[in-house]
Amino acid sequence: MAKSDLLQAYRRKKSEPSDEREEQERERSKKQTEKQTSDGESIVVDFVANFVAGGNASFEPVKGRVLMSQRRLILATSKAKTVIPITSIFDIAVGQVPPEVEEFFDYTVMVGYIIGRQRRTTVIGGDRETIEKFSLLLFRAALNGSRAQVTHPARIGGRVLDTERRPSGLHLDYEAVTFPDDDGPLTENGEPFHIDLASVIFFEVLERTVDGETRLVLSVQHVKQGQTVTSEITLDSRRKMNILGRYLRLVYHWIKSGVRDVEITEQGLEVLVGLYSAGEMAAEVDFSELLGVEEEVLEAELETLHEEELIGDDELPTSLTPQGRFVVNEEIEDVNV
Repeated sequence: MAKSDLLQAYRRKKSEPSDEREEQERERSKKQTEKQTSDGESIVVDFVANFVAGGNASFEPVKGRVLMSQRRLILATSKAKTVIPITSIFDIAVGQVPPEVEEFFDYTVMVGYIIGRQRRTTVIGGDRETIEKFSLLLFRAALNGSRAQVTHPARIGGRVLDTERRPSGLHLDYEAVTFPDDDGPLTENGEPFHIDLASVIFFEVLERTVDGETRLVLSVQHVKQGQTVTSEITLDSRRKMNILGRYLRLVYHWIKSGVRDVEITEQGLEVLVGLYSAGEMAAEVDFSELLGVEEEVLEAELETLHEEELIGDDELPTSLTPQGRFVVNEEIEDVNV
């Protein structure tokens, strides 16, 4: 996935009206929607898509505009609009096309939400890139700014630690989940604690007693500074815990599928691990001598690693992509085991 600015990507129009009727439909739906955003809400998503809104029993997709602010998701056509408060969303399922609409969509996101006491589902379909970008923004709108309790580290290797739970914030990025705590105990060297999603080895949702009540706890096993570490995260809201679990599974799947067909030689792996260990210093030292290989061999390996999208550039200085870090962390975990 490209690391371009998603907000800017979505401020570009994804489709243009093909005739006068579509132009009129867009103008009518725009006027309807402006009433919903006239109180100063900033629109972070605005694109045209096909969707089934509000659990429509007919499962007949309609074409309209998809708009989103930090407070609500709006699906608008010339005849109607569906308004979904972000706080009502309990599930976001990306890439799972329901059988009822699979003949209409190539790729979808299903949004589960509650209106009153009723659970409803909306399905938004489109090309894969559009839906994935939109989904990331939707996850962020649903979770960013949440309050969390973090136990880190809960384990190092197989050793269970008596680490106190710490309050923190929560912020999603494509490559990481960050837990800012205003220079508290979770802050390391001035940087808030974060979990690099490419370093995740395993995660599961458990039930634990927290403050005298049963809560869902997300247990994440990841590699940090060459060690296998387990961190535990809980949110007050089970709804948000479900969405956070969905997000981790989704990004983990994206990263892992990106290396599924990668073939890397033993020497290529040594170069990748060397880059991971040396970091920015790789460009400041004789890296070929450090690895014990000829300069020409190093250049060839860098080119191959770049072609496999495991590093960002084919010459030094360069950094590992999420897929590159995933490969290295799997190697570290194999060594630790």
